[in-house]
Amino acid sequence: SESDINASVKTLLRISDDITSVSATVNQIEWLRKQLEVIETMLRPPKKKEKERPVLGEEDEDLPEPEPAAEQSLDSPEAKRKAELLKTVEALDKELQAIEYKLVSPAIVNSDDKYFVEPYHAYLNLIWLNAEVGTGGGDVAGGADFPPTDTQLDTLRLIETEITGATAEFQKFLKDDLPAFNRVLGDNNVALVVAAANAEPEQPKGN
Repeated sequence: SESDINASVKTLLRISDDITSVSATVNQIEWLRKQLEVIETMLRPPKKKEKERPVLGEEDEDLPEPEPAAEQSLDSPEAKRKAELLKTVEALDKELQAIEYKLVSPAIVNSDDKYFVEPYHAYLNLIWLNAEVGTGGGDVAGGADFPPTDTQLDTLRLIETEITGATAEFQKFLKDDLPAFNRVLGDNNVALVVAAANAEPEQPKGN
C-alpha cells in the first residue's frame, strides 16, 4: 500500500542520513589521526641504519670508514622532552581510535559478509539494515515492498543510540581534549592539530 511504501522510504532516508553522519565523523577522526601520525614520526628517534656490507673486490676496501654522525643521547633533556610528548600524542591517538572503532569495524577490509571476524559496528550495521529495509544486497533479500518491521525499527534506534554516544564523545574531544593538547604542542614549538572545517556532524534524528 501507499502507506507501507511511505514508511519504507522514510526509514531508508533516515538510515541514509545516519550513514552520512557516521561517514563524516569517521573522516574527521581520520584527518586528526593523520596529523597525529605525522607528529609521532617527527618525535620518534631515528632508526639506526644497518651497516652496509662492502662489495668484494672494491678498490677502496682498505680505506678508513667515515665516522657516523653523532646521535642525540637518549638521556639528553631534548630527547626526554620528545619522549614525553610522544607518549601524550600516542595516548591521544588511542583515544580517537577508540571513538572511531565504535562507529566502524577495524576489520572493515574483510568485505565478505560471511566472514565474521568480529561484531559489526554502527556503519556496517547501517549498511546491512539499509539492505534489509530496502531492495536488498549481497545475501540480504530486502523488503522494499513492505513497511519496516518493529525489529528493524528497534535495531535502527539501537544503532542511533550508539552513534549519538560516540558522536558526543568526539564533540567532547574537540571541545576539551584537543585545545588542551594543542597548548602542549604550542609550548613545545610543534605545529597545532587542526580539526576539519565542519567538525560538528548532525546527531541522528531518530523518531
